[in-house]
This record gives sequence, C-alpha cells and structure tokens, in this order.
Amino acid sequence: MFIWNHNLILSFSPLQFTQFRDFSVELDFEAHSFPFPDGEERMVMRTPADDIQFTFTNAEWEDFHAAMGEACYMLEVYSLMEGR
Repeated sequence: MFIWNHNLILSFSPLQFTQFRDFSVELDFEAHSFPFPDGEERMVMRTPADDIQFTFTNAEWEDFHAAMGEACYMLEVYSLMEGR
C-alpha cells in the first residue's frame, strides 16, 4: 500500500496501513492544529520517526481520510476476490 501526496510517498504492508489509518482516525483536527506563519490553520501529525511530522489543512485532512477509507474498502474487495 502506498500513500502519495505531492512529493512524498509512504509505503505500508496491508496490516501497517490499517494500523496507520486506525491511528489517524482517532486524531482530532481541532485538538492538534494551530496557525502557521502563512496564516493557515494546520494540523500536525507526529510519526514514529521523531524527525518526521505531517501537516494538513482541514480540507487536506478530510481528503486524506476519504482516500484512506476508499483504500480500506478496496483492500476488503481484493480480499474477497482472493477468497480470504
């Protein structure tokens, strides 16, 4: 599984992807966001690598979750097609 956004690609096994999605679903935009120097409110999501953090505007955060939801749905479809 890959997540591609602008110049960043993240790679996951199906289990890692599901765990990452479950983790991100629990994050509240309002509780983790603050204004950036450009005046835009952005959420900061920490990663297991201390030096890497992701930032999302509210619209980007919603799009991110919609895309991950679609990917989870497709994982289920592929699983059914393979008879798992």
